[in-house]
Amino acid sequence: MDMMALLEEIAVPRPNHSDALGETAELIKGLLASWGIPFTVQEFPLRPYMMLIMGIAVLLLAALLALAVYRKKPWMALFCAMAIPLLLVAEYELFIPVLSWIIRTIGENIIVSFTPPDPVRELIFAAHYDSKTDFWDHIQRGRVYQFIPTAFILGILLAVFTFIVKGKAALSRRLPRAISMALAGLLAAYMGLLALGFGGFVFIPRERWSPGAVDNGGSVVSLLALARDLHAGRVDAGSSKVTILFTSGEEVLLQGAHHYVREHVDGWKKDGVPRFLVNLELAGQGGNLFYAGKSGVFMRYYSASPELIGRAGAAWKALTGRGLDSEERITDDSQRFMAAGIPSITIGHNGNPGPGMGGFHSADDSMERVDRENLELMRRVLGKIIEGFR
Repeated sequence: MDMMALLEEIAVPRPNHSDALGETAELIKGLLASWGIPFTVQEFPLRPYMMLIMGIAVLLLAALLALAVYRKKPWMALFCAMAIPLLLVAEYELFIPVLSWIIRTIGENIIVSFTPPDPVRELIFAAHYDSKTDFWDHIQRGRVYQFIPTAFILGILLAVFTFIVKGKAALSRRLPRAISMALAGLLAAYMGLLALGFGGFVFIPRERWSPGAVDNGGSVVSLLALARDLHAGRVDAGSSKVTILFTSGEEVLLQGAHHYVREHVDGWKKDGVPRFLVNLELAGQGGNLFYAGKSGVFMRYYSASPELIGRAGAAWKALTGRGLDSEERITDDSQRFMAAGIPSITIGHNGNPGPGMGGFHSADDSMERVDRENLELMRRVLGKIIEGFR
């Protein structure tokens, strides 16, 4: 199997709102079928414009808050100030589609299972096959997102100030009013930057869309190679059930993984079978193998499984003689499994020395970024992790 040639086919822009996403799903299913590997498809309601809708919503609420402060409408100011954090928490932390349900389509998770007669555990290997283009890359947008809690507090304080102004004439004078309006304008400007982070892809011309070669095409190819190795008997899973999961909707807040876990979590609680998740991100670029110490969205982060850290590290060291590196935190599909109590880890290649974690969600994530040796090594690492459980 020529992993680089296959990656060339996958590494085209395939955002969740595009026809290319469905074409990529058909490519994956077609390959599995041609290899004689059975698979199933889980369909779910995909909200492809979730991030754009949320960006517009927070920007409008911030503008209305500034208008309420200007017109001294305290209840309107309080509503807008409270609506911003509540909306973001509901959509991003609780996975409740308050507004993003407005535009929906059908998403597909593609599932391959290798099941022995009496499995004693289930090993789940996951990678998302959608791509994304952003106004900023991961590092740049992180510099903006870090001020989200401060913005929440400022909005509430402005609403409270508007209530106080109604009863104190001294606070309606020029200087206090100028200060309050300056802060309201600052908040609206910040929400504009946040909106660019969420939905700024609409300003990026199509020819500058990200091909998603490393994020996350390399991971998809690695799992396809793993599926073929398992099917051919080149990897011995022993008494482990191995599930390979290709998700869509990861780049619009982990939607595919969310629906996969939601569909299975009750059964997992009942059958008592130990389960582990190895999620792949950024597989196949240069650098050393890394694991993400924590996975989360904005508020709550979950820690990677110490057992899986040890197993991934041992597999990598056996192949390369090098230890495992770590990254502080990530937002990825493993978060949904961790929240359900499944021991999980995310692994990939860190790109150091080189671009590191910068340049993703942009045209820079092209085939030029792919390291053929690391792509092959990831395939072998996954096999060693599986055989290490026997």
